[in-house]
Order: sequence, then C-alpha cells, then structure tokens
Amino acid sequence: MKKKVTIRDIGNKLGLSAMTVSLALRDNPRISRETKDRIRAAMDKLGYEPNQVARALATGKSNLIGVIVPNSSDHYYAEVIGAIEDSARAANRHVLLANGSYQMEKYADRVRDMMGLHMGGIIAAPPFTSEKPRLPEFWRGLLKSDLEVVLINRELRPPIFHQVAADYTEGVKMVVKALAELGHRRVAYISGRPAMLPIRQRQTAFRRCARKAGFDRDETLFEWAELTFCGGYQAGRRLWNATGCKPTAIVAFSDVVAVGLLRFLDEEGISVPDDVSVVSFDGTAVGEYTHTSLSTVITPMYEIGRQAFNLLIGATEGKYREPQSVILPVELKLRESVSYAPSLDKTRAGGSRNYIAL
Repeated sequence: MKKKVTIRDIGNKLGLSAMTVSLALRDNPRISRETKDRIRAAMDKLGYEPNQVARALATGKSNLIGVIVPNSSDHYYAEVIGAIEDSARAANRHVLLANGSYQMEKYADRVRDMMGLHMGGIIAAPPFTSEKPRLPEFWRGLLKSDLEVVLINRELRPPIFHQVAADYTEGVKMVVKALAELGHRRVAYISGRPAMLPIRQRQTAFRRCARKAGFDRDETLFEWAELTFCGGYQAGRRLWNATGCKPTAIVAFSDVVAVGLLRFLDEEGISVPDDVSVVSFDGTAVGEYTHTSLSTVITPMYEIGRQAFNLLIGATEGKYREPQSVILPVELKLRESVSYAPSLDKTRAGGSRNYIAL
C-alpha cells in the first residue's frame, strides 16, 4: 500500500518546517505567495491529500458537510443529494453521506457520528411525525449547540431549525381540484408507512380538500403502503378488494407507490384511465416512462438540495438570527393516467380515448 503523504514530507522536500507548510495551507499571511506556490506545486507532484478532520481540529472550521437521509437510493433523495454535491463541489466543500433511520434515537446516533467528525454543518431529514414535535433531549441540545442544521423535506410550523421543503398542501389542492373538475367524486387515497411528517401532511390536506370538494366519505377508500414498488402493488390489491363500489380515481402519496399500483391494475385488466385515473406525488423520472405515463405533482427536488446547501452556508457564516423556512412551489403534471370520471368520459371526450391534456 502506498504511504500517505504528510505535510512533514512536503516540508522535507522543500527544506521547510511542517509548521510553515501547515500555515501555508491555511493561507496565513505570514507565508509569502512564492512559498505558498512552491508548496502547492509540491503537493500536486507528491499527491498530497489533506486530512479534512485534522484541519477542522486545527482551525475550528471544516469544509465537510454532513448529509443524512432516510434512504439515499430513493429516487427523491438521490436527486436532492445530487444537488447538494454539485453545490458543494462548486464551493470547494465536501459531502459526507449517511443513511438515517425512522427511529429518533438511531437517527440521533447518525448525527452524533457526524458531530464527532467535526462537520461544518448538517443537512438532514429526521423522522419527525408532527409539525410541532416534542423534541427528545439530544435534539433540544442540538438547538443550543454551535452546529448548524438544515432540515429537508420537513416543514415544522413554526420552524425550529432552518428548513427547506415543497408546498405539499398546495400540491394536494391542485390534485383534488383537477379530479373534481373531471367529474371524480369517488376518489381513493394511498398514504404511507412509516408515517413521517410529509406523508401525514399530505394525507391531512387530502382529507380536508376532499371534504370541501364533495368527494365520497368512505374509509374503505383509504389505504397505506410501504415506500416501494411492491408496497404500491399490495396496497392496490387491498384497496380494490376492499371496496364494493370501486373508485374512479386513486391518489398515491409517491410515484414509487403509484408505479406498483399501475402494475397491479394492469395485471387485473383494469384500464388506466378508462376505468380509474391515477395521480401521485414527487415528479421523479420513472413516471414519464411507465406504460401509461403517470400524472404527478412535481416536487423541485434538485432545487431543494441546492437551497438547503445555500441556507447551510449562510447559517455557518452567521447570516441568520432566526430559523429560516424556504417552501418551494410545486407543479401538477397531468399525463395519460388521468382523465374524466368513467360516467362522463363519452360526453366530455367525444367517445375517444380518455386521455386529456390539461
């Protein structure tokens, strides 16, 4: 194994002390520009890689950003992470990624690990289930610490930490309005487990908007799913078998769940959108390429990551005295999976295929 080059090796090569090399790496004004250039040239030649943790210990500052998400392979978080990494690279910062947990104490352990590595700040999506969570002792202590934290995909009301999220409530309103205008009244909803805050907020908003729109009040129209393709498939089967009078539209809390639902409906010979319309949330790329393209509320995932990074850097530079809340707008994209309610399709769509672009 190749020996790791140290600042002492750089100094020996140039006839300088390790302290001089260390000061040059910190851009100390006591070191001349000529010496700094010689040191950087030697670093490149010898393949020196700075120890970011050691630098943080020495300077009290770190260019390492910690990112903790529930599942980094999830389509949603993968795009958010990509934006954070792009922003960090442009700012000469580095990202350390960890998968969290849906249990508060285990998630806190991940944060503790990051703190032990002297992060410059942390971007996280903790497993809060309430807009006004009763914070465990560790999280209360975090509020009093010097470590800056930005929440993503979590909208606390009022904000406790800095936070960046999408306007899911408005997204639900858009979906309900579109379905109501297409004549749907018997509309089912598939929520998620574990019921993290954004999942709860969407379901609460749906129930409220559905009542105002005059949708059928029937608890058999509500189902839940794990956040997987299989979860969507199984939820679709339970929902369809539990209802005597079938829904004319189904709203799924996530594109991933909706894709599994579409598979179930296809296998059962249930036509989308002729027999039932399907719409979901997130706006991941997978929805564009399903056999029947998926209608969805598009969340600005990349922008969430970019804004979270910028907010974190601003916080570490002392720009904010109070927790900042950035709520980004969403867009409803109606594709082939949504059309008129079956009882209205012939008269409204002129007897043609029930896809309507709105």
